[in-house]
Amino acid sequence: MPVCNPPGASSLIGQTSTSCLQKFTIHFRRPEILKQNKNAPYKGEYGFDWLRDEYIYPMEVVLADMWSSTPRNLNMVTPLCKDPINLRKEYLPNVESPEKEFKPHGQDYYPAWLSIFACNVQVDNADAGSNMHEHGVYLDLQLEEIDEIINDNTEIFFKPSVPCLKITPEKISISEFLKTKREKQIIDNRDKQLEIYYYYYKLENAVKIICQGDTLKQHEEIKVIAKLGSNEYEVGQLMVYQNNEIGKANIIVVNVITEYDKNNNKVIPQSHPSLKNLYNCQSFNQAMIQANINTRENFDLFALKKQHHDVKKFFEDIDDPNYLDGSRPKMKKRRIDPAEDIRKRLCALYEKYGKYAPKGKRIKDGGHYNTYLLFTNLSPGGGALGIAQLNKKKFKETYEWGNMFVIFANALTGDHTIVHEAAHSFTLPHIFEHTNINNKPIFYQGYTENYMDYTWLYKDVYIKEDTSYNKYDRKMYSFFKWQWDLMRNDKKSIKFPKKQEE
Repeated sequence: MPVCNPPGASSLIGQTSTSCLQKFTIHFRRPEILKQNKNAPYKGEYGFDWLRDEYIYPMEVVLADMWSSTPRNLNMVTPLCKDPINLRKEYLPNVESPEKEFKPHGQDYYPAWLSIFACNVQVDNADAGSNMHEHGVYLDLQLEEIDEIINDNTEIFFKPSVPCLKITPEKISISEFLKTKREKQIIDNRDKQLEIYYYYYKLENAVKIICQGDTLKQHEEIKVIAKLGSNEYEVGQLMVYQNNEIGKANIIVVNVITEYDKNNNKVIPQSHPSLKNLYNCQSFNQAMIQANINTRENFDLFALKKQHHDVKKFFEDIDDPNYLDGSRPKMKKRRIDPAEDIRKRLCALYEKYGKYAPKGKRIKDGGHYNTYLLFTNLSPGGGALGIAQLNKKKFKETYEWGNMFVIFANALTGDHTIVHEAAHSFTLPHIFEHTNINNKPIFYQGYTENYMDYTWLYKDVYIKEDTSYNKYDRKMYSFFKWQWDLMRNDKKSIKFPKKQEE
């Protein structure tokens, strides 16, 4: 992260003089390839979030903004986040206490956040432990210059805030950074005469971090200390997310049967081959949430249509091409959104005839802690891959996400869609959508690797068919830190075991 303020002339109150220390900061970063995973690319194996330069500085071209109050073409270099000031605050561990902000050499500093499970837990909350990260995770270290750095035997030490949080090696010489290439990062070149940039060095897979023997009862930190002789100074931090309370999501998988083959066998949607791994090791594990997916049901609507009029009417509609492509007129000349109408009707039918429907409650109600995932071979028009339940609160102009979502034929095995729609059910909105539901800093659509972004972007607001792929398409495996918080606060879908709560 570049330095935004001029260096101060004296050391910060309460810290050792830095007159003999060079001025730089150290930042933890996620590697491009994971050393602990045989050098495979990152696919959500642990939670890691940081304030990316392109989110707050004008570094990338945004073509169009379809989600503003007045959609408009931009075709300009701009920060990818529309609210960079508030975005910065999301990464501060003491956002409620600005006086406690960490400012090395008087500079703004925004620590990265890591979330990993504890392993080999021997104490009371051993049920919160896991072997998922028992071999630790490797992170890059990035040294960002304030002054140009030379090899003067300065050493970098790491100081975890609790004993169960371990980092190896415990120290690194600054000379190790200087063996790598000095890189220039331009963060604003709109005016070639006033180009803004910084220089940095990066050590790849430089440190390994593990939480071992106990869990973290609160967010903890690893401090980075620069030391030369008797002088030392804090130059970086890594925040490590609390991991003593693991949220549980109970997902009921429903295969919706709408056809039989010529041999009179049920045609079951070919759903994702490993939902458990996708949800527990590549997505919601980042928020310290684990999904239980032991319940599956083949919901045979094809057989039920002979017995129930509402099911029969549903089949009459889905057999109508004008219904599926959304071209059938509705009352008052409004057209039906086929994806939403199918979701709504499947929800109602499952509440009436489904084996695992909540007893005495609606699916959208709280208290049953179930999330219903419906796979269907139906393919509504408009390119819909999946859709989640969104309900208007009674007597209020506000909305809340429900407890069910549908995955359509074109996305039955699609990692991104299956996680994206589940995350809606866990209260997350799109990151580009202005909404009163968990509203957080808003981004332009199609420019991030976040699960709640789209895999495509608009090139022209006046030609909606003129689109392009998100450059991270098929590599979108991350949630933001504040999204971890939001999902864990979903009281309808996420349950914390009593032993942990006590």
